[in-house]
Amino acid sequence: MIAEKLYKQELFTSLDKATSEFIELVSLFTEQKINTVPFEGSWTAAQVAEHVTKSNSLITKSLNDEGKTIDRGPDEGVQTLREVFLDFTTKLQSPELILPAQNKHQRETLIAELRESIEQLKRAGKAANLFHAVKHPIFGEITKLELLHFVVYHTQRHIYQLKKIYKAIESKPLVEMRRVILFMHVSLDGFVAGNNGEMNWITMDEEIFEDAIDLASTTDTALYGRVTYQMMENYWPTVLINPTSSANELRHAQWVEDIHKIVFSRTLEKVEWNNTRLIKENIAQEISKLKQQPGKSMMIFGSPTLAHSFMQLGLIDVYRINVNPVILGHGIPLFKNIQDRINLKLLTIKRFKSGVVGLHYETKVDH
Repeated sequence: MIAEKLYKQELFTSLDKATSEFIELVSLFTEQKINTVPFEGSWTAAQVAEHVTKSNSLITKSLNDEGKTIDRGPDEGVQTLREVFLDFTTKLQSPELILPAQNKHQRETLIAELRESIEQLKRAGKAANLFHAVKHPIFGEITKLELLHFVVYHTQRHIYQLKKIYKAIESKPLVEMRRVILFMHVSLDGFVAGNNGEMNWITMDEEIFEDAIDLASTTDTALYGRVTYQMMENYWPTVLINPTSSANELRHAQWVEDIHKIVFSRTLEKVEWNNTRLIKENIAQEISKLKQQPGKSMMIFGSPTLAHSFMQLGLIDVYRINVNPVILGHGIPLFKNIQDRINLKLLTIKRFKSGVVGLHYETKVDH
């Protein structure tokens, strides 16, 4: 059996080289380019870095777990790992555990988290008995020696991927990703509805309605939670056949009828409204795919529970908030269970005759 001391020396030299090159490549991307989709079906450079960071953290946990001796060579699986991960002609499917959850990152934060994941992994590896085996959630029983070899090959694979991404981005004009807009009416004290869903306090005159229609025209996809979707489905089709409907009501009703609609619900089994799609799980991954497709922005209409989920996942790019001149004192809050600070940039303020104030923010990416 190969001496552990020699294995460590060679292995950590390879690990240092691969991780250093990976960080250098990630650092080549600017704030904009790191979040740019280079070609259809590809992750962004930021998503690759997030994926590697997640994988490193999972490996670190296994390296820190108590291991056990096994009746086989501790490097028995190394050659297979090398053949699989360094075969760049074969596309591999990432396990869901380490899929990138976000599609837009702050460059400096991303790189700092990547560096920290690498340092933690190296410390854990140097302290570990590499001949011991552990249970890994993806690989099953595997030795710590094999895990560190996996890190080397996995990093080298994504070095190859980053080089392809960088070359693709540099060779063509940048295309902006589609954005998710949150459009919400809110009371001065931050509620979007009463305790029982009451919304009779919301000001919706012709001026505000026309502003909402103009905003909707910049989008091509409506995003709904179950409750809001069912309310919209029951209301807007009736407007089209109501002889008393106003011109603006008819205009918006036709827009809602024709627009792509996506409902996020775990309880609905099917949706039947025209041009409607149901998504039951994997919200972050589905939105990431949609953002990479050509088209206009997507907008959340109402749907506070869905908005909470999107905020927690970092999926909202633009906040369009109409602040109404009323204090409710209680109800359903606009912001709930926010774990990480969300920095915003104020773009415009619009004062309506009714006293409503329209605030237009976009998520701020710090340089």
